[in-house]
Amino acid sequence: MTRAYQIATGGRGLATLAGGAGDRIARAWQRYWQRRAKRATVELLHSLDDRTLRDLGLSRCEISSVVYGRAGERTRCYEEAWRNWHASM
Repeated sequence: MTRAYQIATGGRGLATLAGGAGDRIARAWQRYWQRRAKRATVELLHSLDDRTLRDLGLSRCEISSVVYGRAGERTRCYEEAWRNWHASM
């Protein structure tokens, strides 16, 4: 089972350790937990059935691009039927 942990943002905690070294450690720690959260999201979405994914407006091949991509940038699946429809116009 995956557990979610709150990522500390701001505050002084680790940032006060040895000046800049503590700040680098704090940023690395935050990036580590962000990567883990994204990986857990991908695993969770892959565990859903196709009908649930369709209700969410996703297909299985779009999961990685939705989680790891930039906002508004989503790689869609290639669909042969769409190409045939477009060619007939």
